[in-house]
Amino acid sequence: MEKIIQELVTVDYTQLKEIWKQEHLVITLAYTPTCGTCHVAKKMLEVIKAAMPTLVITQINLNYHADLANDFEIMSVPCILIHSKGSCEEKIYAFESVPYLYKKITSYL
Repeated sequence: MEKIIQELVTVDYTQLKEIWKQEHLVITLAYTPTCGTCHVAKKMLEVIKAAMPTLVITQINLNYHADLANDFEIMSVPCILIHSKGSCEEKIYAFESVPYLYKKITSYL
């Protein structure tokens, strides 16, 4: 059986601002590479991306983009930012399950 890999798009803050302007719905994972929970959150989002291949899911390393953390008052990682129509609608810090995240995300469609 072939394994389906759904990579999240790695962006910088400047790119992310442009994506937020252009796309209807954007999911962004704010992470740091040494965070174990961040790796779990990324895997969960990869499952959602496999189920919804047209959904725009990005990731950004906060070690290099502290300005994003300041602008959005991100208190801890991982943090999922849900942007709809150019504005941040929700920040999620607790990742209960893939179905929980899927329901949260699809509520903005």
